[in-house]
Amino acid sequence: MKTKQIILISSGVVALLILVGVIFSSLATVPAGNVGVVSLFGKVDNDIMEEGMNFKNPLAKVTLFDAKQKTHKENITMPSKDQLITSFDMSIQYRLIKSKASQMLQQTGTPDEVVNVHMIPLLRSKAREIGKSVDNAEQFYDDAVQQRIQAELKTSLTALSEKGIQIDALLIRGVTLPSVITKAVQRKKEMAQEAEKAKEELNKFKVEQEKKEAQALAEKKAEVIEAQKKAEVMIIEAEGRKEQAEIDAKAVIITAEAEKKAKQLIIDAVGAENYVKLEALKVLPTFQNGNHFIFSDGKNGNNMLPFMNLDRLKEKNDNHSYKTTSLAGREFNCK
Repeated sequence: MKTKQIILISSGVVALLILVGVIFSSLATVPAGNVGVVSLFGKVDNDIMEEGMNFKNPLAKVTLFDAKQKTHKENITMPSKDQLITSFDMSIQYRLIKSKASQMLQQTGTPDEVVNVHMIPLLRSKAREIGKSVDNAEQFYDDAVQQRIQAELKTSLTALSEKGIQIDALLIRGVTLPSVITKAVQRKKEMAQEAEKAKEELNKFKVEQEKKEAQALAEKKAEVIEAQKKAEVMIIEAEGRKEQAEIDAKAVIITAEAEKKAKQLIIDAVGAENYVKLEALKVLPTFQNGNHFIFSDGKNGNNMLPFMNLDRLKEKNDNHSYKTTSLAGREFNCK
């Protein structure tokens, strides 16, 4: 009895486990943003499973298709008309179309196989075709050319919707030109930088020259101003000397005229001859020392007169005597 009970209990447990396994096998959970495609022994069911808990044949297989937006990064080479190859780093934003999940599984396979079979080959093929419309590789750096390539590629990939792929955006992330172009562009940039540096140095030189010219002009103006000041000072000094000379000349003239008038008054008072004698008496003290010319009146040897107011020497005698004439008109012998 005990053996039979153990067998029954064991059988019940196994049956329960089998039942639980069948129940769980009949349930399928579809994550958010996904759809499920059911296939039984290779046959694909056209109906798809939506998000959440779904019932299915325990023997059926469920393939999940993630319909959320994804980004695929691809490196593509494009030949231009000049036969140079340029490399592009692209990002394709896409999503799988839920309604075509069964078709994709039936005609192509899993989601990864759909992308690798349909999207990538078409992208590379169209990229090469569009690249050949560009004259030379250097134009790939042009923003307008890149915008055109992006638009044309996105338009070309819209045909993938028939295969279950929806293209949302296509972006060029980077462009790598051929080495020969890269070197030429780099050299061009270096030359532009050198030209800019030379331009800056030229501008700096011009500024320095302008400063020097301005300084030289300022110094020249200062010299001119200084020269003008000196000239003005010399003119003022000359005018001062001129005025002083005029004053001195006037003083001399006035003094001479005064002396002349005074002498004339004396002559008028005492006579010319007496005036001469009077003047002789004034200068006799100066003849006390040294040898001097003494004039003797030829008519009166005792009348000795000093040298004064002589007009000129008339002649030289052999005995070294000199004759001259005084202002009074009288002749004198000089030894």
